[in-house]
Amino acid sequence: MWRDVQLAAGTEEFSSTLEAAINACGLTVKEFAKRHDLSESTLYKITSGDRTNVRVETLQSITAALREEEGYGGRTIGLITTRGACDRAPSSIEAGGETYTIKPLPAQTIEDEIIKGVQADRDGIDGIVCGPIAAVTLEQVVDVPVGGLQFTQDLIRESMTDFAGRLD
Repeated sequence: MWRDVQLAAGTEEFSSTLEAAINACGLTVKEFAKRHDLSESTLYKITSGDRTNVRVETLQSITAALREEEGYGGRTIGLITTRGACDRAPSSIEAGGETYTIKPLPAQTIEDEIIKGVQADRDGIDGIVCGPIAAVTLEQVVDVPVGGLQFTQDLIRESMTDFAGRLD
């Protein structure tokens, strides 16, 4: 949603788009302002439509706060797979001396995976890991690196054993 807010700046939709983004984060304007050290008064003026001309610095602070709320703070890798797999994924990983936040993006179909990948690319994600079939398509339509999930023999064996146990 941070991208929608940024694109709406200077338009008639800015106030309603910002308010919707804050609400989508599960916060009130007051909570959002306090959490991100933003002026509560300024945010109320913007969301009420009383203030339409916003300084660039204010817009940058608001979008940075929304990015953080949406899980795009710092280096971020999107994980696009089933809800169950997303729920078991780590919240971050260390690689090459950097810490990467893992942004779970659950999807139920290949089409969902592609849509989530395009949205994540627009939202400023640093890279995407998804199912190998969707990865082939996403590599052609997004501007960030894409990797397919790797299925080791142990993982496949464990999945098959678990499934076979449910057949009885």
